[in-house]
Parts: sequence; structure tokens; C-alpha cells
Amino acid sequence: MSYSYPAEKFSSALQALMVPHPDGEHEALGRAFLECRLGLHRMNRAKLPDDIRTGIHQLECFMDTTGFVDADGEGAWVHMLRSRSADDRAEVARLIDMLAQWFARQEP
Repeated sequence: MSYSYPAEKFSSALQALMVPHPDGEHEALGRAFLECRLGLHRMNRAKLPDDIRTGIHQLECFMDTTGFVDADGEGAWVHMLRSRSADDRAEVARLIDMLAQWFARQEP
């Protein structure tokens, strides 16, 4: 199975997290989430190692916007991220970095 597309998307997610964040940290994390969502779209996770599936699940839990309304057009992820702690945002960055590295190592 080729992981070139997820590797590309998670690399883009990492780039979005690099400082400085011209539009703010929450916007940068929202862009990173979009890249991650694209990278994970339609991926068959059954063949992934358990630790990678666990990391994906943890990231998707952070990405869940249930209960957040995008009334002003900023995006539900941006609203949700404002309510998260600095530790949560650091954990999101750690998960994205870990997954980006794993997907990149899968490509020749």
C-alpha cells in the first residue's frame, strides 16, 4: 500500500504548525487538521500497526467538533481549538509529528 498521499498531507500539516503563525495558532492548527483529514480520507486502517491506529484515533478525537457551532464563519475547528488547553494543543502537534514521520518512512 502506498502512503505517499498521507505522507504529503501530514507533511503539509506539520508545515502549518511551524511558527510564526501569521493568522494565529488556532488558525494554523485548523489548517493542519484539514491536511490530516485529507490524508486520512478513505484510508484502509486495518493494515496499519496498532500504535499508528491508536495515534490516528487520538488525533481524530481531538478533531471532533461535536457541539461546536461555526456561527461566524471562522470554522468549527478554530472555535473548538480555542477551548483546548496548551497541553492539548501540544499533544495534537506531537501526534501530527509522529504520524507524519511514520507515513514518510513508509515511502521509498
